[in-house]
Amino acid sequence: MTRSPSRGTAGAPPHAQYDEALRLGILREATRRLRSAAPEKLGLRPLAASQGTSTTAIYTMFGGKSGLLAAVAEEADRMLAEALRESLRHDSVETDMRSLCRAYRRWALENQGLYALVVAEPVRSPRTDPGHRDPQWREPLLEIVDALVDEGVFRATDVREATTSIWASLHGVVSLELSVWRQSPSAEQYFETQLAAVLRSWAAGEGQRATPHGSANSSTGMVG
Repeated sequence: MTRSPSRGTAGAPPHAQYDEALRLGILREATRRLRSAAPEKLGLRPLAASQGTSTTAIYTMFGGKSGLLAAVAEEADRMLAEALRESLRHDSVETDMRSLCRAYRRWALENQGLYALVVAEPVRSPRTDPGHRDPQWREPLLEIVDALVDEGVFRATDVREATTSIWASLHGVVSLELSVWRQSPSAEQYFETQLAAVLRSWAAGEGQRATPHGSANSSTGMVG
């Protein structure tokens, strides 16, 4: 039996008693289901039934499937950002960079449906308007790239440009693993090879890296 709220006093409409607990329940269950299912496979009827309600609740509180997926995408964005920050050990900015990139891959493999939602909007239509806020998950990557440039590990460059380039490379190799190499025993090595290549491509040239005391050091330390 579905949990359809009854008409309240003073002629309140049926949806007046759709509460925040129900909304959160629907959102949490949709997020759980999309860890492994593609967004287009999310069925609203079984989702609503699992929460003891009808699809009317989803349309009322989220505006339909597209609104629900947008809400799940926000939650997935937060989850990925948290996973990336948790990967940082702060031993060195170079070690943190590799740890963050590996955490990105690991989260995508463990949350394939959510990953599709997280990256869908940036891939479809990169936003450049001043009021647009970057996804939360980009912030740790931006911070690490900024630190690498600041310490002279990466060559002097526009931090956002470098971040976007690195992300594009990560997304490309992760997407190939999800769609083509999922069962390949070499998938991790493919990722590591691409990671080393992209980090090397941004590394400061020989003799350009500054040490904490201002002297030059030719080692980039970004491979391996």
